[in-house]
Amino acid sequence: MKKEVIVTDENIEQAYIIMANIVRNYGDKYLTIFKRIHDEREVRKANQELRNIALQVSSNKM
Repeated sequence: MKKEVIVTDENIEQAYIIMANIVRNYGDKYLTIFKRIHDEREVRKANQELRNIALQVSSNKM
C-alpha cells in the first residue's frame, strides 16, 4: 500500500529555489524540471487568488 504524499506550497518554494540554483550551476538541460516547478507554483498562486476572491464575494451579502 502506497502512502499519499502531500506537497505543500512551502515544498514547492524550496524546490523552486533549489532548481534555480541547479540551472545556474549546471545549465539549461535542467530547465524542463525548473519549468514544471514554475508552472505548479503559478497554478497554486492563481488558485489562492481565486479562493480569496470567492471568499470576498461570499462575505458580501447581495
